[in-house]
Amino acid sequence: MRLNEENERCLLYLDAFTRKPLIATAERQLLERHIPAILDKGFMMLMDGHRIEDLQRMYSLFSRSIVMDEEKDKDMVSSLLEFKASLDSILEESFSKNEAFCNTIKDSFEHLINLRQNRPAELIAKFLDEKLRDGNKGTSEEELEGTLDKVLVLFRFIQGKDVFEAFYKKDLAKRLLLGKSASINAEKSMISKLKTECGS
Repeated sequence: MRLNEENERCLLYLDAFTRKPLIATAERQLLERHIPAILDKGFMMLMDGHRIEDLQRMYSLFSRSIVMDEEKDKDMVSSLLEFKASLDSILEESFSKNEAFCNTIKDSFEHLINLRQNRPAELIAKFLDEKLRDGNKGTSEEELEGTLDKVLVLFRFIQGKDVFEAFYKKDLAKRLLLGKSASINAEKSMISKLKTECGS
């Protein structure tokens, strides 16, 4: 609520260029400074009380900086992949893949990744373009295939799939026409995966 109020105030009274640093400062003061204290003192209480909505809210707030910080766009997809892998590991090893936790993580991740509408869709397409270019020839087929599978998990969360498709098609055409593709098998594999997800 406070972050939304700051955003509103900025739109009403301040220059548009002020918005980005102001929201970043507000997030730092209201969230980042308090993460250790909240996790140390409040997390167990929320877990013990099975307060799913509060945990979801905490998760959404603490993880929003990955998606909302435009200065970190270059690393957004890598950060999201690391964050998701970390959550999946905790869910599996500590919580026996509890269904309620699993659904909460899924809902929160979907909310998080769509906070900036179409930008994550574009960045995921660009990330795939980087991975499928011939500059990644040092990567084995198995590693590349594993990366594609992980990115596909993020793809399922995005709402702007048409935006992703537009960027992916353009990048794919460039790779093929300019002979810049790292692996034709990987290209076919990714197209097959997307076809399974979205149809022809």
